[in-house]
Amino acid sequence: MVSTDRYLLRVDNLKTYFPIKKGLLRRTVGYIKAVDGVSFGIRAGQTLGLVGESSCGKTTVARSIVRLVPATEGRVVFDQTNVLSADKRKLRQLRREISIIFQDPFSSLNPRMTVGNIVGEALKVHPA
Repeated sequence: MVSTDRYLLRVDNLKTYFPIKKGLLRRTVGYIKAVDGVSFGIRAGQTLGLVGESSCGKTTVARSIVRLVPATEGRVVFDQTNVLSADKRKLRQLRREISIIFQDPFSSLNPRMTVGNIVGEALKVHPA
């Protein structure tokens, strides 16, 4: 049984900046702050909804957590493992535990399953 005193996923001061490059030599002249200081924690059995306006960084937060895009700064700990400093082998293991459901549900969800069945699968794998 997982203790409810600790977080399954903890994100502290996550920042993801993308460089602005200009000129023939493509020098970095500045940065776009896609994610700037996001922090939250999720305990086993909890659900978190990340809500915001279009292009505010919701997807970038998720992609940074699973290292699909590099985080500029911050800390991401999943089940007591630092995701941002994990080696390739550990990262492959973590990606079996963490997944993203993108906005186009037909590319990531089985249309023949009900929402209850889809969520139920996750609960079977990760019981509260």
